[in-house]
Amino acid sequence: MDVLISGASMAGLSAACWFARLGHRVTVVERADGVRPGGAPIDVRGRALGTAQRMSLLQRIAEEQVAIAEPAPVLDGSGTQVATLDLRWFANETDEDIEITRDRLNRILLDAIPSGVEFRFRTSIVSLDDRAGGVDIGFTDGARGRYDLVVGADGLHSNVRRLAFGPERDYVRHFGHYVALVDLPPGRPWRRAMLSVPGLTIAVRDAGDGPQGMMIVASPEIDYDYRDLDAQRRLLGRFLSRVDAWQVPAMRAAFIDPDAKGFYFDSVSQTRMPGWIKGNVAVIGDAGHCAALLSGMGTTLAMVSAELLATTWTEHGGDMAAASPVYHEKLRPYVEQCQAFASEGAPIMVPATQEALDERNAMFRAYADRFANA
Repeated sequence: MDVLISGASMAGLSAACWFARLGHRVTVVERADGVRPGGAPIDVRGRALGTAQRMSLLQRIAEEQVAIAEPAPVLDGSGTQVATLDLRWFANETDEDIEITRDRLNRILLDAIPSGVEFRFRTSIVSLDDRAGGVDIGFTDGARGRYDLVVGADGLHSNVRRLAFGPERDYVRHFGHYVALVDLPPGRPWRRAMLSVPGLTIAVRDAGDGPQGMMIVASPEIDYDYRDLDAQRRLLGRFLSRVDAWQVPAMRAAFIDPDAKGFYFDSVSQTRMPGWIKGNVAVIGDAGHCAALLSGMGTTLAMVSAELLATTWTEHGGDMAAASPVYHEKLRPYVEQCQAFASEGAPIMVPATQEALDERNAMFRAYADRFANA
């Protein structure tokens, strides 16, 4: 059968691999000009470890995982160290969890996709008509096609979800924060650390592919065009102007530089839907059940949902009416579990008050002491 996948990130690449291996003809469309580089290190954990094993990729993912870094200084608003963050205890679901850079996992997934899969870059879906004989699709490049199944793996601002299920406002819930990432210029020594003031965390880390800056800020929802990069840089300049200590001025310059590589800015949000399948259209990954960056479960959910959709649909002979109840019954509890993790991560990453920040730093010190004495 013919499967169209919109989006060439973790969910889309995982889905392409599974559907093609199960014997389907697969086309992937991506509006960017290639698989998008950069991004924060991500985690393959929990149920996704089993998914990776069944894809015969777990060993390679483990071989390319990010090495656990030495404990990082935690700074206050003046740049003074007040605690230490030790990632050996932070945010793992199991002892086998793997952290890896997005670029490395992209490359591993791409290598695993059968050669018959067609990739069409600089193209996206402009119209979608789901009918008895298949889903009729119109593309931005003027082409048309009919597919037995359309999979929206096109992220938080999913075009497929909008066309098939309805407007974004009906499903995306702002989680009270914004996140930004950028590759920092290599021409200066960047000090790895995390600085926090109430409602704002700024960090420098290097997972092995070069220094990266990250910002997470508490903010009510802001009305802006998520594709307007200039507007995003202006917002970042405003957020980062709160702090002038440490390396923040140099980081602010990198964030607002229009030529900076690896730039990313978006709301920390969750996608909450009563169902992820409508007719012969399904949404997976962030398009269907984004757990929010603060959960650390986005990649895991993307890989798990891709496998479950492909196998369940195939086992039911492409009859989505029969496959859908099984798919939802198996996936829903895990989605709810993963989305709950974001509520636990927010107070740790971005404490809202000075009192909460002091309590968090005291917790960091206690854990550092425990490991030092282990």
